[in-house]
Amino acid sequence: MTSDGNAPAWHGWIRKQFGSDVSPGRRALAVALGDLCRHLRPDFSGQLGNKELTQTEAAKRLRSNPSSLSRFLSGKTVPGPEFIETLFKEACADTGAGAGDAKATGITLDLDDLMHLRQRAVKERRCDRCGDLSEQTAELTSLKHEAATLRTAVTELRAAKAGLQARPAPPPVPPSTGDRRRSRNDVAAARQVAVQAEELGRGGRQDVALTLLRQTAEVLSPVETAVVLLTLRQQRQNRLADNLIHIYGRDQGDRSVMQVALELHEQGADGDAGAILRAAMR
Repeated sequence: MTSDGNAPAWHGWIRKQFGSDVSPGRRALAVALGDLCRHLRPDFSGQLGNKELTQTEAAKRLRSNPSSLSRFLSGKTVPGPEFIETLFKEACADTGAGAGDAKATGITLDLDDLMHLRQRAVKERRCDRCGDLSEQTAELTSLKHEAATLRTAVTELRAAKAGLQARPAPPPVPPSTGDRRRSRNDVAAARQVAVQAEELGRGGRQDVALTLLRQTAEVLSPVETAVVLLTLRQQRQNRLADNLIHIYGRDQGDRSVMQVALELHEQGADGDAGAILRAAMR
């Protein structure tokens, strides 16, 4: 503290670092509160010589606590009107000034000025929250749009599958080929799913692609599922392929899983065939 009884004291705890998220209004209020705190004097009763006012002592005088006082001075929290009024009165009392002539003793703002700063800080805080709410609303709208798109895709797949299944079946492949024939409708529906999933995956929307696969897993036949899985491997969408194995093995019945595994085995994908069987056993 300086030798002049009315000069403001430069208590070290008053100076706080402002975070990048502190708005101009809260910063201005915090600076004004810090200026008032510099006019607070320690209690010299029973003490010899100068004594530095601590943050704990100041908080006690202001009917607060050190943690709250620190947040007020750093702009992290906007104090209530009662705290500001108490601080103003205590600062005026320590400078020997009345509320009406505080500026004559070095207190640059009156109580009305301080309350105006507080209102500005509160308004900015509300605006920040409104901005966050707007971002969350926009994200929710985007998610709803994605959900609607996925529902439309599933509906189209079901319609396409129904139409393809209504077509006359091509002649069977002779058993001598050693390969169970996939029907054209199986391949067409499966490729449609794989193409959509690939586009979503390459666009950085792996989660949406995974949702598409999860929703279509109940629509596709075991043969179609194997085609989707093999196509994803060819397209190097390995993460989606691994997730499809996990989803199908976990959610589908044993018979369907075994049919997919058999199809994968016959196509030379022994690793994926074993993986989907293991997923079903977990």
